[in-house]
Amino acid sequence: MLYAILILAALAVFFAVLLIRAALLRPPEDGSDGARTPPAPDTGEVGRFQKVLRLKTVWPREGKIEYEQFDAFLPLLRELYPTVFENTELSVVNRYGVILRWKGSDPDREPVILMAHHDVVSAEDADWSSPPFDANIRDGKIYARGAVDTKCIITAVLEAETRLMEEGFRPERDVYFITSNNEETGGDTTPAQVEWFRERNIKPDFVLDEGGAMIDELPLGIRHEFAMIGVSEKGVVDVKLTARGEAGHSSTPCDKDSTFRLLDALNAIRSHPFKACLSPVTAEMLRKLGAHAPFGFRIVFANIPVFAPIIKKIMAKGGETNAMIRTTTSLTQLSGSDTINTIPTEAGAGFSVRVAAWNTTEEVEKRLRELCGEHVTLGIPYRQEPSPCSDFRSEAYRLIADTARKVYPGADDAPYIMNGGTDSKHFTAICDNVFRFCGFHFTSEERHGMHGVDEHLSVDSYLKGIEFYERLLRSL
Repeated sequence: MLYAILILAALAVFFAVLLIRAALLRPPEDGSDGARTPPAPDTGEVGRFQKVLRLKTVWPREGKIEYEQFDAFLPLLRELYPTVFENTELSVVNRYGVILRWKGSDPDREPVILMAHHDVVSAEDADWSSPPFDANIRDGKIYARGAVDTKCIITAVLEAETRLMEEGFRPERDVYFITSNNEETGGDTTPAQVEWFRERNIKPDFVLDEGGAMIDELPLGIRHEFAMIGVSEKGVVDVKLTARGEAGHSSTPCDKDSTFRLLDALNAIRSHPFKACLSPVTAEMLRKLGAHAPFGFRIVFANIPVFAPIIKKIMAKGGETNAMIRTTTSLTQLSGSDTINTIPTEAGAGFSVRVAAWNTTEEVEKRLRELCGEHVTLGIPYRQEPSPCSDFRSEAYRLIADTARKVYPGADDAPYIMNGGTDSKHFTAICDNVFRFCGFHFTSEERHGMHGVDEHLSVDSYLKGIEFYERLLRSL
């Protein structure tokens, strides 16, 4: 009897702890200082943004590069932002990589690097509702390739610097603004820019690149505005599978055909996903999001170690959330016979593997070789290790988050690991604090359109982004 009473008492204490932790998981106080800058009148910010968007700075993986568009980029910035170029030191790396140094008042303080890229992916006029490089405005939205990814950052930073310079402001620390010309193709300009800093023994306090943004449509049904700040990004492994067998007529198939051998390998990969894991970053993200969930969900998110198995099962059911908890394999290419009635000697497939922070590309390659078996060869044309995780408890992270909360009153912040890639990964070689966040509010439609048809950004969001960078620079 006493034993049963002790068990019941222990269970009561356990559930009481769960409930208390849930009750304590609450949204933070409003971080706004109450001094919101109203949307600026039309004094030219949007017009300058449109002019930059109209440059067709597409740097394709293959095919012709319109160098004249890139040749025109820096002269256009000089024309649009003369105050910035009068007060900064310009360096050009790799012909089109721009580095602007705004010299601070205290040479002993570590500098800050803000970065973006001015190349964009291609866009076909016929697919768009208006030409993608006309930068037309409709219903308060700017439609243009690069409006979100990432010319908005370039002009917003330069607008913010212009405002501050014209009022006589000077940061205590050096501020570097850099932009590259071939981020979309994984080019060599940003690595060259990193080497430029390394050669001068310049170690930044933190680096801020594209990545997260202000969003209010989040996974798991959370509806609240958040500054989603990327603290790392997944690695990448491009995988080519080749299965071989004897060629033959389609009327006499057998299990030794190249196509069947390839199919066996594909099924093995599909049925053996990489192990799910709740990393400390993802756990913190869920905890922050959970503070804005109904009380029943807060019980779960306030006690993640207890409910981790359930959380992982739920997250595994969604494409976006599943990618947060494991290395993913995405089948993107298939090849076989040129004719429908011929069994080919070779059949091939291509995978894009996004490597979670707790795995390595070597582990991925080893596992896939084991799953594919002896009749399928595996090639790795490209690999990039996951980026180290920057500290979401650091002063630099808090500075970015607090700035966002001042510009967007009532918003919260949460760290996350990016599924995509940015140029900022190269800076992890010289900086421990590399963050991926831009100061704009992106709707779900705007986020999904960044490489798609009718990419656009609202005028109001663009103007608020300028305010974010102005406040961030002022806080330095």
